[in-house]
Amino acid sequence: MPRLLCVTAHPDDEAGNFGGTLAGLGGQGVQIRLICLTGGEAARNRGPAANAAELIQLRAGELAASCKILGIDRHEIWNLPDSGLTRVDFHQTASRLAQQVREWRPDLLFAMGPEGGLTGHPDHGMAGLLATAAFHWAASERCVPAAQAPVFQCPWLLYGSGRQPLPASPAVQLSPPDLACDIGPWVERKRAAFHCHHTQAPLFPRFDAYLAHGGAREYYHFAAAPPHRERPAGVVTVSPPALFDRLGEAASPR
Repeated sequence: MPRLLCVTAHPDDEAGNFGGTLAGLGGQGVQIRLICLTGGEAARNRGPAANAAELIQLRAGELAASCKILGIDRHEIWNLPDSGLTRVDFHQTASRLAQQVREWRPDLLFAMGPEGGLTGHPDHGMAGLLATAAFHWAASERCVPAAQAPVFQCPWLLYGSGRQPLPASPAVQLSPPDLACDIGPWVERKRAAFHCHHTQAPLFPRFDAYLAHGGAREYYHFAAAPPHRERPAGVVTVSPPALFDRLGEAASPR
């Protein structure tokens, strides 16, 4: 059974950035695990929360509801500092992620690129950098000794990308898309998952407008691939349930 690990920065990133693809894979024989690095306590939109601790608790419940809709089998929140990922101990955090990669042995890792994805958020970019380091460090003892779990090379690392940054977001140079997931049949589940994040309700109109105008594709950049796999000449379109077939599944023995 293929395994997918998704690493994000905040509750709602799983829906906003990867939700259609995850929804299309959930229930299709793919095991999906989510690691969300922060509790989202620095959000501008705070719902009824009176303080950071209350907001973390609210957003944890919202994330659980979103994961249920998207078919994510397991999720966890590491509660690293929101709007502070650029200041965490890089080696310690990437090593912790690398251990998770070694122990769970996914076939595919989703993250945002170092530029911060469609919004250019620094936490998104840092989550991508940490995930990228973990992807490579899990396969070698040079950075992380294999004391707890043997080394493991995850076959694929894909960055969430796009054709252009979101309107009203900072201009960023996105990783060029290689793969487009046609999420048309799962757009409403993506929307429903994002709308589970009630504390972020002021973002709903903007998010819904984005889905209504070109939101039926989620784009990905091949950041790392198995040896001898050539980058496609153009953007390849695939339905999420066929994603692992398209990648060649490349499942490794566990």
